[in-house]
Amino acid sequence: MVLKSTLTRAGRTTTLVIAAGFFFPALLYSQTIVREAVSSFPDDTHQLAYTDLAELLASSNYLKIRQRLLTPQLRSFQEFLTSMGMDPEKDVEAVVFGWRGSPADTGNFFGLAEGRFQPERARQYFARAQLPTRQYAGQDLYAFGSGQDPVDLFFTFLSPSLAAFGRLSDLRAVLDGRAGQRLTLESNPSMVNWEAELEGTAPQWGVLTGKGAANMAAPWLTGGGSKLPVDPSVALAPVMAVLYRMEWSSGFSTHLSIICQNAESATALEKLLALWRDPQQAAGGSGDTVSLLAGLDVQANGSRVELSLTGPIEALDIMSRPPAAPATQ
Repeated sequence: MVLKSTLTRAGRTTTLVIAAGFFFPALLYSQTIVREAVSSFPDDTHQLAYTDLAELLASSNYLKIRQRLLTPQLRSFQEFLTSMGMDPEKDVEAVVFGWRGSPADTGNFFGLAEGRFQPERARQYFARAQLPTRQYAGQDLYAFGSGQDPVDLFFTFLSPSLAAFGRLSDLRAVLDGRAGQRLTLESNPSMVNWEAELEGTAPQWGVLTGKGAANMAAPWLTGGGSKLPVDPSVALAPVMAVLYRMEWSSGFSTHLSIICQNAESATALEKLLALWRDPQQAAGGSGDTVSLLAGLDVQANGSRVELSLTGPIEALDIMSRPPAAPATQ
């Protein structure tokens, strides 16, 4: 389902934020970094995700979030940033992630980070440790890893308050966009409008285009032994985008707007999602899943389907994986 898939992706985004140590504990910050991202990210970016890191760290559930989402690999990345002289708890104020390429490749992320950086200290550290660096578009690119593997991450400082990161091909695309040498998301009026609609609405929000949303949602709609009257791929085909926002207080609260091609396709998708939510339709799923989905509100509104859900942080354990098919007798 789009809701669970988007929450899963939102959870992964939060994981990356935590692992990179991108937190600043004092103030709420503006979202001007998002406009930097829209004017920098390549035009084939299919997801944009923003996180206000001060809000996340201030959450009473911060330790629970960190406990569930920080992986050993990303903890290593946090240590890498610390070794460069960055303070994981203070140096980054906000982050915007982007994804391009295959929607299934969730590890293929890149982004911009806003904060207080010391580029000269990083340069000296890499020179002293003889770690791999590259040059591109007049920028020093610092490698996390050997610098030779296509999946290695690179980090570069655009200014003392702005940094960019990602796989080499993605980071080059971002730098080319900033230099005006390739089209960026600014050339996509829909993405610009969706970003403007979400900006300032929540500490975490994002835009996921239809193809990526459909690819991620399919396992949820077909998993758990669900018997739906319509092929999910047909119902999801008219989805143009998913706009989501998340709040954190005593638990989590999320709202999604699924934008369809027209009102008819939105109404059809609303009915399918309502059927999927029905505990009778979810009989093959776990009791926790059925209980959580009982509170899912689904409403069609013109060409959109609006979904809202609240729950405890522990529910993220349920959201992290598609439902398994029931055991055969």
